[in-house]
Amino acid sequence: MPANFSLDEPYFRIRLVGTEKSFPSLLDISSFLYDLNLLYEISRLATDPKYRDFAFSRYVFYRSGRPMDSGDRLYVQSLSHDSPIAIVLVATIVATGIAAIWGIVQIGDKLVNAPLNRRKLKAEVEKLERENRNAALSHELLPQGEEDFRRTLRIREAEHFYDNVAGRLERSSVQIKELEIEVVKPNPKKDTE
Repeated sequence: MPANFSLDEPYFRIRLVGTEKSFPSLLDISSFLYDLNLLYEISRLATDPKYRDFAFSRYVFYRSGRPMDSGDRLYVQSLSHDSPIAIVLVATIVATGIAAIWGIVQIGDKLVNAPLNRRKLKAEVEKLERENRNAALSHELLPQGEEDFRRTLRIREAEHFYDNVAGRLERSSVQIKELEIEVVKPNPKKDTE
């Protein structure tokens, strides 16, 4: 993990379980993982003011076409390639990254066919904000609905790219069966003296 990502600080944990045919091809699995990451990165590039100068183009689909800081990327905490695929991803908690997580929540609503508990995510972020007033978190940065998120994508000219990747995930032979997003707040270190 990059130097600016610390498991001693609060972070998002995204756990998903997929469902796929008995023996999915390597291409099916790698495409699913690539598209899931791409969806997050498009959301992050579109909603994070740090990347306001990024111009969306067809190059966003290339591996090197999304110049993001290493600390802003998703990281794999665990990955089980057994059937069904199970993956746990982590992302730093910064105010500007909350909307990117919202991008995963939006597609999760469609793919899981069961509403995700947005209230739980928002409540966890609000609790984290109360407990850590000095952090730059603000629940006001969390989009209040799909239209709010979509408006940002349209303004940044990223909606077409987001929808393209979302459509690929919807048509994928690997489907998301379960999706959980939580805020992990590590226990404070105790003095051992």
